[in-house]
Amino acid sequence: MSDDFDAVVVGAGLGGLTAAARLAAEGLTVLVLESDPHPGGTAYSYERKGFLFPMGPLGFSSPDLVRDILQKVGITSGLETRRVHYELRAFGMRVPLSRPYQEMIDGLSKYFPAEEAAISRFFGHVRSMARLQDRLAREGAASLRRAEAVDSKDYLDGLIEDLRLKRILGSMGSREPYSDMALLSAMWSLLCDKGIHYPSVGMRGLCDLLAGVLGWEPELPRPGDPSHCRNRAQREEDTIGTPFSGGVNPASRLTLGTRVSRITVERGRATGVILGDGARISAKAVISNADFKSTILRLLPRDSVPDGLYDAVRSARQTHSNLQVCLGLDASLADLSAFREASRVIHRRHREGAPLPGSGPDWDAPIIDPSSLAGEEMEAALLSADDPRVAPPGHAVLVLRTAAHYRHFARFRSGRGRRARGYFAYKTSLAHALLEEAEGFIPGLARAVTYTDVATPLTFEERGGRSEGAVAGWSWERVAREGHEAIELVRTPIAGLYMAGYQAFSMLALGGVPSAMLSGLKAAEYLAAGADPVSEMNIPC
Repeated sequence: MSDDFDAVVVGAGLGGLTAAARLAAEGLTVLVLESDPHPGGTAYSYERKGFLFPMGPLGFSSPDLVRDILQKVGITSGLETRRVHYELRAFGMRVPLSRPYQEMIDGLSKYFPAEEAAISRFFGHVRSMARLQDRLAREGAASLRRAEAVDSKDYLDGLIEDLRLKRILGSMGSREPYSDMALLSAMWSLLCDKGIHYPSVGMRGLCDLLAGVLGWEPELPRPGDPSHCRNRAQREEDTIGTPFSGGVNPASRLTLGTRVSRITVERGRATGVILGDGARISAKAVISNADFKSTILRLLPRDSVPDGLYDAVRSARQTHSNLQVCLGLDASLADLSAFREASRVIHRRHREGAPLPGSGPDWDAPIIDPSSLAGEEMEAALLSADDPRVAPPGHAVLVLRTAAHYRHFARFRSGRGRRARGYFAYKTSLAHALLEEAEGFIPGLARAVTYTDVATPLTFEERGGRSEGAVAGWSWERVAREGHEAIELVRTPIAGLYMAGYQAFSMLALGGVPSAMLSGLKAAEYLAAGADPVSEMNIPC
């Protein structure tokens, strides 16, 4: 594999696939290298005992933008989506979270009648900020006024009296407010205005559509067929190192099961990659769909990275990770009526009043109390309600997720793919606690479980390629600062090197999937135009 290419793309996540598809459609020769045996990165799904479980996103916002990007890379068949809904079950309340703004005002005012005017003022402010952000994005501007960059906790402290309501408005759930108003407004806009949508082809199908431009031919899953599971496992093994081609541009390739160990840089310009087996591949430019810490700190030669950028990426904070419990269920044995109004439930164990700041698990302790973790906010998503294909007939897929800290689990990592003694039993005890908590609003859940799969921050790091298992890129826990900016981070100080993925924007104003795809589109367009490197990258603090 010593051919010269117009571009090498490191990673076949949604950003990398979008970039490659765009370049291939323009007639450039592209090689996509992916270490996993499937395309799509964390947007793909994996198969266990006839169930399809998610590795990452459970949908996306801005569906019109996603469809527009697909058309620009040559996928004109049209993508159908359906809106999914969220409900908060916390503080003894059941509050819809994804309804239009006025319905949100009316619903919350029933629980907090004394705060009705403040609730209306909050959503009015959110709506105006979101519209401003959309206008700035259309105009190619980035900066928001100082008034829009205030800390959300400070803003809500001056507006809202009830501590529970502060948490609901400040986190779209039950947590303490943790971001600035710019990001919070963007998130409320995605949830209530644009909506969260699930594609008719599934998240896996969206990945397959993009990879198909490069010749990928997916094998359709047949949930519940054990022989199909064995055949798929064999097929994945057979794909390792095998290039797929023959899409819109036969000279472009998608190669799975192939690890990149280094991006080569000569005289300040990216010139290709070195594979894990030592093979060198030359290219006129490189697009990295690996995250920033992987790219800047590990893939690039140290002397090619400016000291300021290296230090900024090394110290940059990222979002938390998750403990994820995927459950295959016999649907006849569990009461799933909790999901009748919304397929996604944000749950927190009921206590009088709001939880005290700082309460919850001690992540610096060697072991946390499983019941303490189960008392934290948890998302329960009945994925099969949105996509029946993920489960065999008569069955269902339920996904439980709660925030977890990478540093707590890091001591169990004894090498890549290896775990210290006690890891399996420990993660199983935590998963069991979440299952018991969920049974409080899903009667019969425990007896309905036919298969359980548990992922920790270590899983998200190694299987998902996410540094420290971060599930949503740069930290959302921002300190508001003057001149807050939503910054594009696609171009780098290294000529011919471009970034793709949701970290290529300093804040996820569009949500993860559209941000990743848009970054890939921009990376391809910059590369095709021979765009100059930037003098600096303003990495989020």
